[in-house]
Amino acid sequence: MSWLACYSAPTPPEAHLVKGFLEGRGVPCLLRAEGSSVYPSTAFGSRVHVLVPEHWLRVAKKMVERRRRARPARVVPIRPRRHAG
Repeated sequence: MSWLACYSAPTPPEAHLVKGFLEGRGVPCLLRAEGSSVYPSTAFGSRVHVLVPEHWLRVAKKMVERRRRARPARVVPIRPRRHAG
């Protein structure tokens, strides 16, 4: 089975978030880091790739793209109740 990159993240935490998002929806994933693991990835421009099996690639890319375009949930402030009295 061949694994292909469905997403390339600039940092390991972002790659782990995408991996968890996909795995939570049943998509098998692996992470592969570019370059040396001794130095911080952002300092040298290396990336972390989220890999999926070839037959999952189209579905995984679509899931990630839809999630990235989704509007954030609206937060409604809670107002204190007025006491009669």
